[in-house]
Amino acid sequence: MSKITIYADAVKEIKIAILQSRYDAARMANIEQLSLYYSVGKYVSDNTRTGQWGTGAIEQISKQLQAELPGLRGFSQTNIKYMRSFYEKWQPSLEPNRQLPTDDLINHVDYLAIRQLTTGESHQEDMAAFLRVGFTHHTEILTKCVLTDERWYYIKKCAAEFWSVDSLKYHLQQANGCCDI
Repeated sequence: MSKITIYADAVKEIKIAILQSRYDAARMANIEQLSLYYSVGKYVSDNTRTGQWGTGAIEQISKQLQAELPGLRGFSQTNIKYMRSFYEKWQPSLEPNRQLPTDDLINHVDYLAIRQLTTGESHQEDMAAFLRVGFTHHTEILTKCVLTDERWYYIKKCAAEFWSVDSLKYHLQQANGCCDI
């Protein structure tokens, strides 16, 4: 075996390891982001829906977060409302029989359950698909689909077929009668 062949094999093996590591890192980052957004959504829901926070609270919180964490992305007033919707619309499916603590955002992992759900009611494959789909996809699905079964259908399709957000939007528009567009 020539040195060139040996080096080519080494490059191939290292390339596979690099690509797998990047994929794993992106997957874990997505899970962590969904976890954070779900818990922020719960925290915001708990405080806005009970009347603890007044009108304009989400806007003020967003502005203050951006002032205190320069360069922070993803926490605009609109996105924080999407996080609240993400929590409120998925919570009945993800936590049907769980009572979660409502203390404090600091313990967000305690009441986020996306990673810790028992799979009795949600199949492991469904949860794996749920966690592979990015927040923008989730937001698009939640905005367009009313029924939980429709939401799960699109989550699974996005995960299995690696749909981009534009591809998802296209499929949602083609579904006309199934989703509230």
